[in-house]
Amino acid sequence: MERLPSHLTSFIGRTSAIELVREGLTEHRLVTLVGPGGCGKTRLAIEVARRAAGPGIDALAFVDFSGLADPALVAGAVTRAVGIKEVPGQDPLETLAAQLSKREVLLLLDNCEHLLDASADLAGALARLCPRVRFLATSRERLGVPGEAVVVVGGLELPERGQKRKDGWAERSEAGRLFVDRARMARADFFVDDPIALAAICERLDGIPLALELAAARAAVMSVSAIQEALSDCFRLLVGNERGGIARQKTLQASMEWSCGLLAPKERCLLHRLSVFSSGFTLEAARAVCAGGAVEPTDILDLVTSLVNKSLVQANPAQDRFRLHETMRAYAGGALEAGAETGALRDRHLGYFSALAKIIEPKTWTRELMGALASLSPDLDNLRSALDWGVESGQFEAAAALLSSLGNFFDLIGTYSEGLDRCQQLLAVSLGPLYRAEALYWASAYTRASDPAASMSFASELIQVGRLLGSDKILARGLCRAAFIQAFAQPDEGQKIAAEAVRLAQATGQYNMLVKSLQFESWACSWLGHPEEAFALAEKAVNIAQESDLLWDEGWARQALFQAAIRTGRLERSLAEARAGLRLSAELPGLFAYFGELHSGVAYMFMGDARASGALARARRQTEDLGHEVHSAEVQCCQGQLLVSLGQYDEGYDVLEAGTTRLEAVGWSRLILENRAVLAELALRRGDLELSRFHLELASSHVTDRGLPDAIPILRAEARLARAEGELRRSNALACDGLAAAFASGLLIWAIELLELVAVTVADLGHFAEGARLLGAADHQRQLTKYARSALARDEVTRVLINVEQVGEKKLFDQARHEGRGQSLEQAVGYALRGRGRRGRAVVGWESLTPSERRVACLVGDHLSNAEIAERLFVSPSTVKSHLNRVFVKLGVHGRGQLATFVHRRGDQHTD
Repeated sequence: MERLPSHLTSFIGRTSAIELVREGLTEHRLVTLVGPGGCGKTRLAIEVARRAAGPGIDALAFVDFSGLADPALVAGAVTRAVGIKEVPGQDPLETLAAQLSKREVLLLLDNCEHLLDASADLAGALARLCPRVRFLATSRERLGVPGEAVVVVGGLELPERGQKRKDGWAERSEAGRLFVDRARMARADFFVDDPIALAAICERLDGIPLALELAAARAAVMSVSAIQEALSDCFRLLVGNERGGIARQKTLQASMEWSCGLLAPKERCLLHRLSVFSSGFTLEAARAVCAGGAVEPTDILDLVTSLVNKSLVQANPAQDRFRLHETMRAYAGGALEAGAETGALRDRHLGYFSALAKIIEPKTWTRELMGALASLSPDLDNLRSALDWGVESGQFEAAAALLSSLGNFFDLIGTYSEGLDRCQQLLAVSLGPLYRAEALYWASAYTRASDPAASMSFASELIQVGRLLGSDKILARGLCRAAFIQAFAQPDEGQKIAAEAVRLAQATGQYNMLVKSLQFESWACSWLGHPEEAFALAEKAVNIAQESDLLWDEGWARQALFQAAIRTGRLERSLAEARAGLRLSAELPGLFAYFGELHSGVAYMFMGDARASGALARARRQTEDLGHEVHSAEVQCCQGQLLVSLGQYDEGYDVLEAGTTRLEAVGWSRLILENRAVLAELALRRGDLELSRFHLELASSHVTDRGLPDAIPILRAEARLARAEGELRRSNALACDGLAAAFASGLLIWAIELLELVAVTVADLGHFAEGARLLGAADHQRQLTKYARSALARDEVTRVLINVEQVGEKKLFDQARHEGRGQSLEQAVGYALRGRGRRGRAVVGWESLTPSERRVACLVGDHLSNAEIAERLFVSPSTVKSHLNRVFVKLGVHGRGQLATFVHRRGDQHTD
């Protein structure tokens, strides 16, 4: 990845400086180029960075701080430059550190001088946390970070007077070559007719590149000697009027004063006014903001063209944008302040960008979304400057209106913390209720993932504003935001709130609120165990979004539809939704490509398709590139689940546990319940019952109501734990409880899982025909849904078949299994649950042992010999041996050692 700006002009000279800086970067991780404005620090840094690119560097990123005024935005600017999206609730610096800690990156931090402390803090922190990141900074003074190497950048190499008798002596110097190159851009037939005058110009300007370029632009209408004479007059004037200061800064100022002094009045007026733009401008913006008085709108094109030709304005034809060099902008801004025009210009600047954002805002929801982003993103610093001026000048409602228009833009580009700060800034001042409502809505939106309690607080106040004003429109927006939070926290309450939000959004014609509210109601219904209702709501949300061209909301609604399709066993539909999400991701920014790959991987995993691994790997790469910790952990858990489903239990355990721990660290408790249950089941395979109980306790601590679907995976794991402990009737009862809950909740995938587990536990109890019928019914449901059996379930079924073979029931078992395939799910569940509590003693497992057999087993656990056991129980050694043979068969163990281990894991004592 290379994120360095390109230039229309060639880079000239600095050979020794380039080598010096490159050596500095080899020995030090932070090198700062220090020098006055216009001396060429930025161009030198970019040239060094380009030459540093190679196999040893993963990424180059250029961060221009010139348009930033707020130190708090420094880390976010670096995050965006590197291509990382802000993570809700996480400091941008933490996000950067997490993503860059293992990468070889060269960060070029440009124009740090006005944000010196913030730049130093960021560079120092990243240097500590990211040992493989290097920094190349430009500033008018050093950053002051420990370990910083400073390279002072001065003027270009000047002509050597001793060489003046040789042809071309003046233009062979670095300064002379730059002047000649830029002069030929101004006039194609330019030639040096007076090398002594050229040398005088280079010396007078101290070889400062910007000053040389400004002077060379005059070659279009002046000879070299005329330029030299004019500069001499300017410098005599400067020396007579100013004292003190750095000589090179005085040189540059004199050059700018001279260049600007030669401008026509309209050109000079426009140049000063253009300094109001923080991140460049278009011709349209220049006309709207800078026209007035002597400068007519129709003059702007010719005037800007003239300023470009004079090297006072930089042009970027590829983007139809222009900008002032930061040093020139500062100079022109000072002149604007002196003329007392700044306030009026900034008012027009605020008005223009407010109107622009208002026009573009509706497009941020539609298929024109990417075009809207492309229109607004280059003006991000202008938009910030406009917001700042609105607050600074007391135009709070104008600032609030602009922020409302930018609400979804900030959401799309992921500047959540900045958006929240600006909302809170406006909520702290006096605002009309309509403007306050907008600030509350976006404050709630920006905190939805990072601080649910704060988000709910903002939403609650927004609801109060809506009711106070009697505005169903505002009320719908407040209820929509509250529904998002409550759908996860209190699904029953969330479902009611979302349903009311749906009604009001529909009544007020707010289709984006309608789609969101339907989506949130779908989520709440899923958590409540109403997946069919959730599916219908999500499908309706998608349809309305498509009809209304709400692309952004369609993308999110499809996430809800995918989840509902999975829960209802519509695996082919879930795969179709995942693929639709992938198609949409080409038109949507951010996470949608990740969601498409993740959901494809999950659907493939459930269907036993080998493509699952590749899809999840792509999802993992995408979320790590985006720097999103939650989603990176989420896909890691899915990869662990996939490994488990394939029978790679040890590796699957490690991957799943790592991802689950990461999710717990950020508070996503709902996402870890099933993971912990699976970890508990894997611990059983290792024979570690204590570890299994540990995982189940962690999972259970997040479940407030065992009647909700959340508890189903826990019931399944508890049933398997009881089975491992030999408590087969309890295992069957727990499996039946889970089956009842899954069926009642309409969760088809879970119902199939639990029906199969009930079949296994029924066979454990010796009811082979009944277990076979249930297993056949589960087979039938898997065939209908294309839900593949995982390795864990296959192992259980295989063990049942082995037991059937041992007791000689194979033919009867196969016949009953065939009969079961003709049952509907409802019939099978009813059949399974009718037997709950009425099934007799187990034929295998601990519960199948007689009291005498249990006593013998426990004494073996105490490491007594047969003779010692016989003496303790007052029986013969041959009787003990007979008991042990039956115990070995019923428990499926081989020898006294395995039996002792089994008893110790159960924790039973010989007095049992």
